[in-house]
Amino acid sequence: MELWRRYLEQYADHEGDVAAQTLVAAHHAFEVLTALARILDPQERYRPLIDQRAAIFAEGRLEARTHPDRMLNAAFSLYNALNTLGHQLTGENPEAKGLIAAVDARVRAEVESAGPEGRAAAALGACFPLLGLVTIAADGAQELTDPIRHVERRFAEGMRAVRTDRERLLGALYRMVEMAQLLALATDAGLRDRIDQVATRFREEDQAVDPAFKERNGFCRFFELCHILTVQVGTLL
Repeated sequence: MELWRRYLEQYADHEGDVAAQTLVAAHHAFEVLTALARILDPQERYRPLIDQRAAIFAEGRLEARTHPDRMLNAAFSLYNALNTLGHQLTGENPEAKGLIAAVDARVRAEVESAGPEGRAAAALGACFPLLGLVTIAADGAQELTDPIRHVERRFAEGMRAVRTDRERLLGALYRMVEMAQLLALATDAGLRDRIDQVATRFREEDQAVDPAFKERNGFCRFFELCHILTVQVGTLL
């Protein structure tokens, strides 16, 4: 809940600065996913990896001087957090390990020749399949298989239609918000009302035309959904 308080305070501190508010949400999304990883690691098997990636995030925040560089650090930090969660929730499953390795290899190849926005878009594009993997792992009873596949199809169709790095970034981010709703629901079906409230706000704010407002909307709702499920996981465990 300390993360939630700091998120609200920092968001309010940047009133009128859409880019800064977007970063507030993106940074806190990484922090809450890191908190989730720690909750899911009672034996501290993954502690060195979690600590290392938290340190990389903190160092990147200090070194980044421009908004594109800050967004790049946030995007890859989210990728690292979901990569960690993917390993935690799938263990030694060979198919899952193969998917994680393939995603990692693909994103590394894509960022070699791209600019900052292109690299950030590639990172978020790589976040989506990892988030899908985590959601499938959380859905042990396979009650959400059809909705998960539906969002995966929307992601694939959207990626084929994008023309710019910004469109790719937004497309990946929006599908991440949709998948995060399913992840929260897989965590506890009793969260449905709270998830629906976030989803409703997400749809209402999507009426904005400016891509910057859409980006802020996506990161804010993604953080809120991740916060909801992390608090619930902490309560259940």
